[in-house]
Parts: sequence; structure tokens; C-alpha cells
Amino acid sequence: MKVATEKSFAYALNENARVVAALVVRSAVTRFGESRMGVVWMLLEPIAYIAIFILLHTSTDARIPFGDSALLFVLTGVFGFRMTRGIARKAERAIISNQPMLTYPLVRPLDTIFAAFLTEATLWLIICWLFMGGLSFTMDRAVIVYPADFLECLLAILYFALAFAVLNAMISGLFPRYSTFLNMLNMPLMLMSGIFFLPTQMPPGFQAILWWNPFVHCVEWFRTSTYLDYNPLLSKAYLLGLSTGMLAIALTMERIFRRKIINS
Repeated sequence: MKVATEKSFAYALNENARVVAALVVRSAVTRFGESRMGVVWMLLEPIAYIAIFILLHTSTDARIPFGDSALLFVLTGVFGFRMTRGIARKAERAIISNQPMLTYPLVRPLDTIFAAFLTEATLWLIICWLFMGGLSFTMDRAVIVYPADFLECLLAILYFALAFAVLNAMISGLFPRYSTFLNMLNMPLMLMSGIFFLPTQMPPGFQAILWWNPFVHCVEWFRTSTYLDYNPLLSKAYLLGLSTGMLAIALTMERIFRRKIINS
């Protein structure tokens, strides 16, 4: 009986892996089959943020908030926020994008989200590697001074992005207007995430508000791996605990409201 159960579990796991793999291929084809401009924009977006920041600082003769490189400061902020939000944003729309696929019994809403997450995470990690590697070559020094912390940071960012995406997808499936609300939050979240400023230099009252923004912790965690003496506004326990809580709530919602979410 135990052997039969193990075999059935292995078979189900194998079938699920095949479904996710097929959805990853579909997601990639959909992502780049219609237009290759999506890849170009993913490369141009960080460059645009950096160019605007440097232009503003040059015109106002302002100093860099921290360190000796404006490029490094902004790039760590951009990837800390944009990689996190970019992955989550694509993954949370996976159910809507794969609605016809949900008519098949083997395909579940979570499969579509996880497939989109894997596709976007792979793309953003490659782009991150290209930019950080290019900056290291340009500056002729290592920009990742704590490799272990950097790997830990990337894993935490991916974990939060997945949890955030699953929760948003579940809520959007039950309340379609929630997607519009999320889009309205994108700009305020970006401006309040410490991309262009140093959170610890803000007044204590403002720091207390910033602390509740999980994207601040993503940015600050990213920067702690690139600076030797960076003093972050960071709580690793908060980010990981929040991610776990969101994922637990989202998985519970998916289990209870799966049929309604599929038919939404």
C-alpha cells in the first residue's frame, strides 16, 4: 500500500512537472513570439532610470546619496525594486493569460502562475547578471562584495515576488478591479522604495512608514551585498515572514475558491 502511494505521488509529481514545463514554453513563446521589444525594454528600463538620475544630479550639482558611484547606487535600487515587481507583475497575470488552458483537468491556476514566475525570474536574473557584470568590468572592481549575501538576497527577492504574485492573482480572480488598484500603486511603491534616496537618512517618522514597505527591504538587502559599510533599513525576518504569510493565505484562497477563480 505504501509503495502504491509513493508511486502515485511520484506519478502526480511527474505529471505536474510536465504541465509546468509546457506552460513555461508557452509563456516564453507568448512573451517573445508577439514582439521582441519586450526584451529590449527590459534592457532599456534600468538604463533609463540611471540616465534620469544622473541627469538630475548633474543639473542640480547634488551629491550621490551613498558611495562613489551613482551608477552602482541607482542600479542596486532599480534591480531591488524592478526585478521584484517585474517578476510578480507578470506572474500575477498568468491566470488571465492562460484562461483557455484552465479548461484542461491537469492544469491548475497555480501551475500557470509558477510557469510565468519561472520565465520572468530567469529573464531578470540574466539581465541582472549582465548589468552587474558590465558595471564590474567598467569600474574594474567587484561590485558584489558579499557574494553569499547577494545569493541570499536574490533567493529572498524571488520568494517574495512569488508570494506577492500568488496572493495578487487570487485576489484579482475574486475581485477583478483589484488589478487596477495594483497598477495605481506601482509608482508610489517605486518612489517609496529607496531607489533614489537613502532610507536611513530620512526623518525617524518617515523611516517608520518606509519600514512597512516590503520593497524597501528588497532594495536595502540588495545594497548590503554591494557596499562594505552600508547601514540599511532592513529586516530580513519581516520580509521573509511577510512572504510566508502571504503565500499561506494565497494557497488557502486557491484551495477554497479555485473553481470561482478559474471561471472569473
